[in-house]
Amino acid sequence: MASITEIRAFLLGFEGVTVHETTPDYFFFPGAEQKFPFATIVTHDDPYDSASALDREGLFRLNMPTDKTTFGQLFPAIRSRRDLEATAFDYQAIDTLFPHPVYGRMRWVSVINPESTWAQCRLLLEVARQLRELRPDSW
Repeated sequence: MASITEIRAFLLGFEGVTVHETTPDYFFFPGAEQKFPFATIVTHDDPYDSASALDREGLFRLNMPTDKTTFGQLFPAIRSRRDLEATAFDYQAIDTLFPHPVYGRMRWVSVINPESTWAQCRLLLEVARQLRELRPDSW
């Protein structure tokens, strides 16, 4: 499994990346401005986002935005917001990519405790970093 420490090190390996870590969660930004993150690591449930049951022992969820093409390749059955709302995803599945439980409609993708998906996550994170740098407010 890719640990939070390993994921954090990978993300901070991108030039100029900063992290906001004054909460139990981590928000990674393409620069010092810290306006729009390109990745987050969530370590607990809260009142508006508890679908992944992250309060279970040792779990965290890695989240990243994608573009329309990538999201469509990951979830070909999802062609509209209505499709997303009508499709049942297991938001508690470990090491499985799924649309973010709250921000999936904005094409964010999530995975709990990536292991076999870590290589794919690294590619998605590289793209998310580039997209966020080129179009910071496009999400």
